Amino acid sequence: RSARTERNMVKEVDASYRDALLREREGYARFGRDDRVAVVDAELKRLGVSRGSVHQGTERAVRSKPETRKK
Repeated sequence: RSARTERNMVKEVDASYRDALLREREGYARFGRDDRVAVVDAELKRLGVSRGSVHQGTERAVRSKPETRKK
């Protein structure tokens, strides 16, 4: 294997590991396991994953104003 192929494989593993950590964190947060969320956050920080970069490119729901009837 070339060095370039190995670098690409490492990036894929890193992305898979990051995604797994994010899913794990979501589950802990959903069930109120703040102690475990902190551990996962520490590992994400070690990997250089910031909260802003996690949600980059995702859409957020925006509540629209209620429609009013015209008279």
